[in-house]
Amino acid sequence: MNDPLVFNIAMGRTKPENIRHRHVACPFCDVHNLKNILAQDGHIIWLMNKYPVLENTWPTVIIENDDCFSEFSTYPASMAEKVLDFSLEKWKETMERPEFKSVLYFKNFGPMSGGSIRHPHSQIIGLYDYNYRQDIKPIHFEGALVKSESHLKMTISDHPIIGFFEFNLQFDEKTDIKLLSRRLQQVVRYLLTDFSSYTTSYNLFFYCLQTGDYYAKIVPRYVTSPLYVGYKVSQVGNEERVEQIKAELLAKFLD
Repeated sequence: MNDPLVFNIAMGRTKPENIRHRHVACPFCDVHNLKNILAQDGHIIWLMNKYPVLENTWPTVIIENDDCFSEFSTYPASMAEKVLDFSLEKWKETMERPEFKSVLYFKNFGPMSGGSIRHPHSQIIGLYDYNYRQDIKPIHFEGALVKSESHLKMTISDHPIIGFFEFNLQFDEKTDIKLLSRRLQQVVRYLLTDFSSYTTSYNLFFYCLQTGDYYAKIVPRYVTSPLYVGYKVSQVGNEERVEQIKAELLAKFLD
């Protein structure tokens, strides 16, 4: 079992927050004052996180574009592909560094996602002493099959990490980035439009459980179930609802 990561509360209090407080200036829009840039491709900027709230980690941020009020599912297809390709490349580069036990790559969107900045961005965090693979297993990505394509499989978890509905994409080095990007956009678009009238937030997580074995997990976010908070009991939706979700995705979103 991993020891918990330590969150620096004092540092956390200094972070700007403009998801709820729109009057707060966006630090990612102020491109000319960004520091510690690691790489850049047009409007995509990879840089060190100015607020390293997690101790003993290597925290970085990818600013995805220069439009503060855009969102991944609404990007033009070419932009989504470029952002995803750039981000996956930097994630894999970071995983190759021997000093890290594991490397996180994820993005937050919306007031329930746990994020603080509205501007579209994702994070890559190198963990020196924490291996998420101790807790995350292939079973967390197994479940009802939605769609199977060349080097890409989409499922709805029947053993979710937190529940109720977690959408998974399994892919590998041969997966077409255009296809992967399109499927991610389609699932997120479904969550923010047709899935539930209460869905305003989501998380997108990426995992490498072994070399060349990759997963993405899209999780709609609400108030966390008390059963999970108190007992780590995850829950799934009933079979009827799962079949309804599959039908909706296939009919309206997964072209």
